Amino acid sequence: GCYWVAMFEGQRLLRLSPAGEVLREVKLPVRCATMPCFGGADLKTIYLTTAREKRPAAELAAQPWAGCVLAFEVDVPGLPVNFAS
Repeated sequence: GCYWVAMFEGQRLLRLSPAGEVLREVKLPVRCATMPCFGGADLKTIYLTTAREKRPAAELAAQPWAGCVLAFEVDVPGLPVNFAS
């Protein structure tokens, strides 16, 4: 399957094919995204954590969403969590 990766200091989130091809690029309102995960009843919502700690004051002033959890809808659902028992 495909893989979503947050580009820390890259201000974007990428969806990569198994071959590493960029299938989708989502530009973000913050410079430092950290980790995406799927949620919602249909697993078509990506929740994305972002960094604020130790970022320069000028960057934080320009990016008030830094340190927040962002959420947006995608077309292809993620996989459910598989907890080992």
